[in-house]
Amino acid sequence: MSTVIALIVACAQAAACAGLGAAALTALGLRGRVGRTEALPVAFVLGMSVLGFLVFPLGVIGALGAWPLGLLLVAGIAGCTVLRLPSRPAPPTHAGGWLVLLTVAAVLGFGAIVALAPPTDADTLAYHFALPRQFLQDNAIEFVPRAIDGAAPLLVQMTYLPVLRLGGEQALTLWTWLTSLGVAALLYALARRHLDRGWSLAIAAVFLTAPAVIYGGGSGQVEVRNCGFVLLAAYGLSRAVDEDAPRFALLAGAGAGFFAATKYLGLLFVAACGPSLLLRRGGVRLAIAFGLAVAVVGHQWYAWNAWHIGDPVFPMLWDWFGRPGDGLYFLDHLSDAELAVPRTLWWLLAYPIEATLDGPPIFASGRTGLGPYLWLLVPFALWSAWRFRHRLVVSPLHHWLALALLFYALWFFTGSSQRVRHLLPVLPLALVFVTVAAERLANAVRARAALVLALALTLSVQTAGAGVFASAPARFVFSNESREAYLLRTVARFEPVPWINANLGADSRLLVTERQILYYLDVPYFSAPWDLQALIDLLPGHADPVRFLSQAKALGITHLLVWPPEPGDPSGLSETITALGNAGCLDLVRTFTVRKARSRTLPGLGASTKTRLLYRLDYARCPSRGPA
Repeated sequence: MSTVIALIVACAQAAACAGLGAAALTALGLRGRVGRTEALPVAFVLGMSVLGFLVFPLGVIGALGAWPLGLLLVAGIAGCTVLRLPSRPAPPTHAGGWLVLLTVAAVLGFGAIVALAPPTDADTLAYHFALPRQFLQDNAIEFVPRAIDGAAPLLVQMTYLPVLRLGGEQALTLWTWLTSLGVAALLYALARRHLDRGWSLAIAAVFLTAPAVIYGGGSGQVEVRNCGFVLLAAYGLSRAVDEDAPRFALLAGAGAGFFAATKYLGLLFVAACGPSLLLRRGGVRLAIAFGLAVAVVGHQWYAWNAWHIGDPVFPMLWDWFGRPGDGLYFLDHLSDAELAVPRTLWWLLAYPIEATLDGPPIFASGRTGLGPYLWLLVPFALWSAWRFRHRLVVSPLHHWLALALLFYALWFFTGSSQRVRHLLPVLPLALVFVTVAAERLANAVRARAALVLALALTLSVQTAGAGVFASAPARFVFSNESREAYLLRTVARFEPVPWINANLGADSRLLVTERQILYYLDVPYFSAPWDLQALIDLLPGHADPVRFLSQAKALGITHLLVWPPEPGDPSGLSETITALGNAGCLDLVRTFTVRKARSRTLPGLGASTKTRLLYRLDYARCPSRGPA
């Protein structure tokens, strides 16, 4: 499909989300109580969630065709009749405002370039986009028995289905870009309740240029979208508590519930909201409204998991809901793989410093960090908090600070993955609080120039980073480079995909151990990461070729795309492949030399090469009792 059609579909879905959100606000009785500045972005983020919520039942009943999804968007667009539009913003009145505005314009341009190129992010290709594509091929949502990237909450990914069905891949990438802008618009609108137009726009620019947002905003990753749900919840919670308004508690519960319906970490955010509600006199009524909304909007994917596998938060409760004595390798080894520092009070305080300056590789803070802005302003904010401490407890923003700190503490001590990008959802809360505190102090002590300098340094560094990140897709967008050539240089170990798509048919089923190529496979496949699934047992010490053949046959596997047997293989794959080959069960179809660049953005850093083997499984030649 053409870029014009893709843009029309993406914009139509954005309008549908705004309409669905406006209708939801009207149903909650909040249409007239939400300010005109924040009405549109609040409606968009809320409507995006409602859209994902409504697509789920269509997928369950097998109605993911163009007509049902198209009619859903039309119904959403009709809701725009009750949408309150903001007044036209006035242009900046000083040079600093124009500089921030130009920064935002540059970032929008970089984002558009990324959106016009094929997706290349590994997690996006492994499941954020791959699962929606698979669901559309099946015309229904199917349960995927795979930890972390299969049996998981997928609310945001449901919003990918209509644009992908109606507008193709480019509509999907444009949609993810538009959602990032919608979240930034909500951040700006809510900041305007506490800051002038210039500083509010500056916060939005800092957010849009943060490394984690640049990295994930235009991809299928959900953290940026979760920022919107957190802002929605924080806005509703602060107004519910300050105004004793159960209707706003429902809005807060919807935001928190939609976060939980997108990622398990959202459950921690739901818990972090509790004290702000329950520690207030008469807060039980607000907490009940909040909890009711969380349960209604957040239950779908947990019920889906419980129905299919028994564990609503698979694999976290597998010891209780799974088969007796059937432990999970993933849970047993999570601390080794995802936790780089111990969960102590010292590291709770030191983690932000370590992650910013020189964190372990698992933090991934170099490419998906939160930027320097908070650190530059924290000294001002602490001084301000002390100087104006009598105002802190009456400020509506103290709820935002409490949410951010409680979520961080729960995230750290519950043993969640220590990747710094998982803290991105609460970054907007911290940005607003720190900026408001620092700005109040700067006005009192006449140190505004220091804040402007911190902002200028942040935006200059982060905008340059955004430009560098956009350089690889820009080469594709503004040249005659083919799609295949672009993917070969940007997607790790992509080389087998074109040959497989051209030579294997619909009657084949490929077992794949590479996650990042799944989205681009046109043939039926089974993703078999050795540590995240058990339908094909590839765990270390579990090598059993007889069982492997039985499991593969049950799944209809005809071909294997695997790495060659190698010493030190952490899985049981090498031993299994060796035994199958010795028994004559494997026909080598093709050998591929695959390449993985050290950096998609900076190709000059070089690449590593490895070998991948494509085998055909010959069940007829295998001994009936299996290979020896």
